[in-house]
Amino acid sequence: MEGIEGSGKSTQIRRLAARLNRCGIPVEVSKEPGGTPLCKEIRRLLLEPHASGETWSPKAELLLFYADRAQHLAEFVAPALEEGRMVLLDRFDDSTRAYQGAQGIGDAVLDRIGEVVLGRLKPNLTILLDMDPTASLDRVEQRNAATSGFRETRFDEEHLDFHRRVRSRFLAIAQKEPQRVVVVPAQDGPDAVEEAIWNRLAPLLRTAGLPVE
Repeated sequence: MEGIEGSGKSTQIRRLAARLNRCGIPVEVSKEPGGTPLCKEIRRLLLEPHASGETWSPKAELLLFYADRAQHLAEFVAPALEEGRMVLLDRFDDSTRAYQGAQGIGDAVLDRIGEVVLGRLKPNLTILLDMDPTASLDRVEQRNAATSGFRETRFDEEHLDFHRRVRSRFLAIAQKEPQRVVVVPAQDGPDAVEEAIWNRLAPLLRTAGLPVE
């Protein structure tokens, strides 16, 4: 499940997992960064402000995201797949290509590091929840206002132009890989978005011989 900040990924991945469970399909849900205990430490490094005020350079940040991904794949994703369970991820490699690419990291660098970490591994299906960043950031502002304590707002606080570049890169990935990436408009209500996602996933489940409600 991919998308810019405020596009509803967390809500929709929870709904999708519940629907798959009702169908009797074994499923594991995780996120990046932070999908294992060690990965949570990397997430903290990436998203919590440092007391010194120092910030990560784009290349250092890129390597941290891929360190998280390598650990996550080894400790969580690969074992779950080997045991025959479906894995739903809140963000994966497309997020790195969109966000770090929007920070100026070239595609050639992303390709080389991605090949080392992922090999030939690709999601069977990627749902890209798409919406205008102006509207999505309004959602984020409301969410953050209702959240007490530390909030992981580092990327939320980037300029609107940055979020527009991220969206553009997500859409470019979808255009390049239309068989893998399904673009779902995310500005509608959560029920409508859930149905749109299910309508694209259900045929794949049937083709694989899995039960569909």
